[in-house]
Amino acid sequence: MSEPDPRITSRSALAKGLLLVGAATLIGNGAAYLLSMVSARILNRADFGALGALLGLLVILATLGISTQALAARRVATATTDREQVEEQLIRLSIFLGFGVIVGGIAVAWPIGMIFTIPALAVATGIGSLGFVIVGSAAMGIAQGREEHTRLSLAFIANGGSRAIGGIIGVVLLASVTGVGIGIFIGCAVGAVIAYLLVRRPEWKPFGTKVGAGIGVELGHVVHALMVLFTLTNVDVLLARFFLTEDQSGQYAVGVLLAKIAFFLPNAIVIVLFPKMSAEESRRTVYIATGLTAIVGAFITASAFLLGDLVARILGGEQYASMGDVIWLFALEGSAFALVQVLLYARLAAQDRKAVVAVWIALVTLVVVVATWRNDSVTEIVTTVVVVSLALTVVGLFLDRRNATTFTVPIESAE
Repeated sequence: MSEPDPRITSRSALAKGLLLVGAATLIGNGAAYLLSMVSARILNRADFGALGALLGLLVILATLGISTQALAARRVATATTDREQVEEQLIRLSIFLGFGVIVGGIAVAWPIGMIFTIPALAVATGIGSLGFVIVGSAAMGIAQGREEHTRLSLAFIANGGSRAIGGIIGVVLLASVTGVGIGIFIGCAVGAVIAYLLVRRPEWKPFGTKVGAGIGVELGHVVHALMVLFTLTNVDVLLARFFLTEDQSGQYAVGVLLAKIAFFLPNAIVIVLFPKMSAEESRRTVYIATGLTAIVGAFITASAFLLGDLVARILGGEQYASMGDVIWLFALEGSAFALVQVLLYARLAAQDRKAVVAVWIALVTLVVVVATWRNDSVTEIVTTVVVVSLALTVVGLFLDRRNATTFTVPIESAE
């Protein structure tokens, strides 16, 4: 009997991974959008604006979880011996880091709440929930490093679904931003436990294992790279909360829902194709991922342009129907940032200095322009974000053409 063609086997594994991770991404992120859509119908505009600012802040801080996942995936994938011990160290690290985040959330709850007019308890529980997210992310990274796509997908659904269900129950029962914070805190704890159990080995003793040398420095590099990227893609909702009226910030928060859909919908493309971006055919893979992402973005943007009123009603309810004329700009924003992620994520993960500098420049430019000039309306802020995101996409294409050298980043996901 002839041996199976490895190229066919590889394509089959790639297709399976794309389907599994794609489905998990849709379910997990869809649950997050459902939480926002339910909240938009229960909370008034002012409270929903506060929730939008809180969720935007959490997405930025969630970079700690994303970085932990990337670190775990890299360490597990490259472990030639004692893989079980490496996994134990990663779980131990995530537990201590998660505990620190919970304590930090309590410490900064009052000043952040005062700055953005968000209830302090909502800030404390919201940030505290990220402590559990970090543990769940470490578990996902371990599954990712093992190339166990099924377990990775189930863990992703468990983390995202539990968080959303908890938040929905909280907002329904308490009809407040604080209710959402408490709900997602409990939901994230449940999700972390499920993710841990999905990947746990019977011989693990995470509390009896010393964390390996250098792991903190490596995590710091990954956190820096991804924190800049995710701050850029989420800072606009915080700026809107600070400069616009409470009603306008509520409208902006609804628009951001569409921007996040456009950003995350093609995420499975990055997750599955990311390993090949570090191979010799890196540029070809980047162009394939860029093309597929652009197609998805063009479809979402065109749909929002043609069906603006309907999209606004679906996302936020009848009270946001007036946004129909501008809602497509948020789709364009999210689509552009999705392209930025494809073009720059691999280089950011590899500590490409030019990529990090380019994103830093874009972030500073956006904040300065909005803070000093374009901050009088929803349209002014979102159009500024669109211009910056499209400009950064062009820069990303330029950097890819100028820096086609290969590097090894043995992780699979940009989640």
